[in-house]
Amino acid sequence: ARPGRALQRRGVAVHEHAQIFAAFVALVFADLFSKWLSLSRQRLVDRGEQSPNLWQELCGIRAARHDGYIRSDAMRTRFVHKILSYVVVVASAVVLDFMLTHSHAPAFATNVVIGYLAITEFISILENMQKSGIEEAGTLVELIRKRSGIVTDKKQETERRNDK
Repeated sequence: ARPGRALQRRGVAVHEHAQIFAAFVALVFADLFSKWLSLSRQRLVDRGEQSPNLWQELCGIRAARHDGYIRSDAMRTRFVHKILSYVVVVASAVVLDFMLTHSHAPAFATNVVIGYLAITEFISILENMQKSGIEEAGTLVELIRKRSGIVTDKKQETERRNDK
């Protein structure tokens, strides 16, 4: 009965990992879509639209693609690279946790990696939304960066070190 339970637990773990991977893919797609919105907004602004709204940005995605603001080859390359990078990093963390568990040490790597990747994707989505004209997204970005400790540039890193 014991081997059956172990296999059943592994099946649950595999199912949970598949769900986490699907959630990552959804975050990456949301990031990609929010990037399209910000590029569509840039096209509208470049053409003289003072402050385009979200609906105009959404409707302008096709034109932004046509005018070269959104390039499918660049987007596809970034998307595939990002997903493959995530798979490699998460798989490495899973291997590390396997090694730690089997040496009777606490496993932590997978949770840390998944949390970090999720937060950075979420921040990227919010930054794109801010560039799309949703100002509140910028406030959320700063809040999340402060709470998570994620810093994206040298100035922020210097400020963070000075705050300690």
